[in-house]
Amino acid sequence: MPRAKIYGYLAVLVSALLGIAFVYYAFIHYDMYSSLHFSSIDTGAYWAVVTPIAIVTLFILATGFWVGYTILTIKVAPPMPEIVEKKDNSKFKAFLLCLVTAALAAWFVYGLLHHYYLAIAIPAACITLVILGMVFWVGIAIITTRSTLKKDK
Repeated sequence: MPRAKIYGYLAVLVSALLGIAFVYYAFIHYDMYSSLHFSSIDTGAYWAVVTPIAIVTLFILATGFWVGYTILTIKVAPPMPEIVEKKDNSKFKAFLLCLVTAALAAWFVYGLLHHYYLAIAIPAACITLVILGMVFWVGIAIITTRSTLKKDK
């Protein structure tokens, strides 16, 4: 078996195991109902863990708000006559995007200030699982790609 395929299988296996372990220990094994606070963690340690997650999460939410705001405020040329009869819901969807991202950002900051576990666990899970999913996808791409090189080289 070629070395690249071995790396592909390793990437798939490691990312799948890490994803399963993360979900298990962050959400299933952790007794969320007994304590939803980080009460046993020092304030400095709490903010050291929270700050990178907060920066990424608020950046993503701000980007979503910016996209919605841009769609709401952009001036466009009138559409072609054959398109006019179709209903355009883009402004309503953009308003909903702004509303949802602002509400999520407010909930997230509220959770951070009150040291709620889920305020950190949910964004950390999204970030972690997206990165592990990309590694998994790259592993699958390596495994399923056929080599075009001649066998004798």
